[in-house]
Amino acid sequence: MEDRNKSNAGMGLGIAGLVLGILSVPFGIMGCTFATGMVLGILGITLSSVGLSQARKANSQTGLIIAALVISIVGTSFAFIRMTTTVTKSKEGFEILRHKFKNFEEHSDDFEEAFKEGYESEINEDMEETLEDLEEDIDIEINIDEALEGLTDEEKARRLGKAAGKALKGFSEGLKDTTESK
Repeated sequence: MEDRNKSNAGMGLGIAGLVLGILSVPFGIMGCTFATGMVLGILGITLSSVGLSQARKANSQTGLIIAALVISIVGTSFAFIRMTTTVTKSKEGFEILRHKFKNFEEHSDDFEEAFKEGYESEINEDMEETLEDLEEDIDIEINIDEALEGLTDEEKARRLGKAAGKALKGFSEGLKDTTESK
């Protein structure tokens, strides 16, 4: 019995394992630090196991080293449980998101079809009117060049200003009509 009290073999590793085991418990319990808790717990188990082996060979005290081993195992267990629940919840969350995205795609296709059915004729009519207006504007522009031949610069400026005013007035009335109808 006297030999057990004199030897401190494995005590340094046991204390290091105890510290790591104590740290692994809160890290293993907390949600975002379970990986750190797992690493600390595994290191604590390793150091405590080596320390226990050394203490048994030297026939010294093993109480503290066994406590370090138990606490490290508990911390690692908490971290493992937290990890499995987090992974399970993540998989469930991804499945929910995937299902909702699939529903969104289905509803967006339905919306697109309904939109085309409801507004396709209006859009086509508006485009036809716009194209006709552009054709008229091109014809007017050609006629303007012919109409302005032989006029003075002042007379050309007066007529172009008048035409621009009419065009601006027509544009603002058209814009007003589109904003009131929607």
